[in-house]
Amino acid sequence: MQVEPYISIIILNYNGTGFLEGCVDSVLKSNYSNFEAILVDNASTDDSLAWAETIATKDIRLKIIKSTKNLFFTGGNNLGIKHARGEYIIILNNDTEVEPNWLKEIALAMQDASIGAAQPKILVYKSVPLRVDYAGGDLDRYGYAEGRYRGQIESDMHDKIEEIFYAGGTAMVLRSSILKEVGLFDHKFGAHWEDVDLSWRIRLRGHRIALIPRAIVYHKGSQSMTRFVASHKVAWYVRKNRLAGLIKNYSASNLLKVSPVILVIYFLIFLKELAIDRNIKLAMSSVLAVAWNVKELPYLLKERSFVQNKIRLIQDVDIIKLMQKKCLPFSSLWGPV
Repeated sequence: MQVEPYISIIILNYNGTGFLEGCVDSVLKSNYSNFEAILVDNASTDDSLAWAETIATKDIRLKIIKSTKNLFFTGGNNLGIKHARGEYIIILNNDTEVEPNWLKEIALAMQDASIGAAQPKILVYKSVPLRVDYAGGDLDRYGYAEGRYRGQIESDMHDKIEEIFYAGGTAMVLRSSILKEVGLFDHKFGAHWEDVDLSWRIRLRGHRIALIPRAIVYHKGSQSMTRFVASHKVAWYVRKNRLAGLIKNYSASNLLKVSPVILVIYFLIFLKELAIDRNIKLAMSSVLAVAWNVKELPYLLKERSFVQNKIRLIQDVDIIKLMQKKCLPFSSLWGPV
């Protein structure tokens, strides 16, 4: 009988009353025996932590790590990863619920040693008919990300493993041995685009990223972020991190090609949001995103040096082949971020 690989599931929680219970309960009902669930609490002020502590006294598979301050998505999950013992590590949003056999499907797919990271199929929670939230992500040359199969009826989708550009942070499967090679989430990102950045580094190391459609996760809709963060703040996170990720991961020649284009895109979006949408805060998020990258340039160049000199085994020509050929912000009528 084949031994089940040990899996660590990291659930990041911040004031998760109302949806954390469903997430933890569904994880603990997984029909897979060899796993641990690590709940990292980001200094919650509601009663969600107290509820989790009660569950942990009844089920030793649930372990709790308490942070004294909010470390955001990147810092909180990095804290969990440092305590994880699994061969595979799964980053799981607390506003999700999982199918009982999801871990079995993940363990089966990850037997392919070429896969460095993976993505379960993310469905919209209780949608009728069941629809795909996203099933892996695509990226264009300018760092704009797009969820694959978004909005598609789930029954119309195939169940074959396929290549994706990046695995999204809603439910992201990571091989722990590869994290030792490429590092963890960039703590300065805070939230958003951190999954693209980590996936890109994994690709540069020569590993594939795959969709595992038979592993199913239901998503209640980014509740853990949108309840607490204003839209212009979300836009700032995405825009600053997108630019930082391009600086870190592209070769010098391609960075020189895409940088002027992304800056023009940001300028045009700034004009649209200022003159047409009349949303000054949203418009200023592009300006502040660029300013953040200028301020943090010494840090970004240090990180870039590590990526280019210590991680990179694959040339950009092979990375770009996997990117979307269209410019996503223009093809989607500018898009929100």
